[in-house]
Amino acid sequence: MTTSKNTLKTGTVALVVALKEGQPVLLEQLSDDLEITLLEEALQERMKEPLELIYAHRQRQQEEDEEFGDYVERLLSQPAVRPEIQAHGVQWLKSKLKIESFQKSETEASKIIADFAFRLFREDPDKTDFILAGPVAQVRVRVFQVSAEAIAHAA
Repeated sequence: MTTSKNTLKTGTVALVVALKEGQPVLLEQLSDDLEITLLEEALQERMKEPLELIYAHRQRQQEEDEEFGDYVERLLSQPAVRPEIQAHGVQWLKSKLKIESFQKSETEASKIIADFAFRLFREDPDKTDFILAGPVAQVRVRVFQVSAEAIAHAA
């Protein structure tokens, strides 16, 4: 999230929609800036299934996180590890748990915002880039339309 001049926190939620039988269908919501950028690039390159790029990125990220977590776990399970290394490893594990908790909360909030924004989009399909604002935060909502073929491959 970024902060604007008027100190409102701003985030972005991207809706990925496709038309099915003439009606918009919400395929995915994104709140990660890198994922939104990847989607934009995939759409500019006219990829048939732009969400596949997002899913591949998520898979790589998860594998890297698991690999590093396994490394820390193996390191901590060694009997001759210096106490300061153990302390750093334990601190990393605690931080990882906090980050996972934050990400879960962010995902839940993003889903609620996306559902509300999608209802607004269905009422007015011309609304493809708009702001939802509250007293202390605002969210930019961007709607990306993809081909109907993407429906079958959406997770």
